[in-house]
Amino acid sequence: MYELKNHMETVVREVLQEYIHHGKLRCSCERCQADIMALTLNRIPPRYAVSLKGEILTDWESRALPSQAKVMAELINAAKQVGESPSHPLD
Repeated sequence: MYELKNHMETVVREVLQEYIHHGKLRCSCERCQADIMALTLNRIPPRYAVSLKGEILTDWESRALPSQAKVMAELINAAKQVGESPSHPLD
């Protein structure tokens, strides 16, 4: 059986961690991170791969500047949306 993988999950997770590292989130709990990832992934095209060659090509394509800019823009929009209306009360 082949493992189907959406490479954009990895890319979005990496960008989110960098965004968190710079202290840009109102809340960085696991729930808010998951909400931000879900919103972002729903707004960008998936990039699936089932082989090592496919993963390498998909990784290379996703590192291109237009792809990175799109991911960052969508992640920032998702972070703002989650920050304005989190799934839990903020203390």
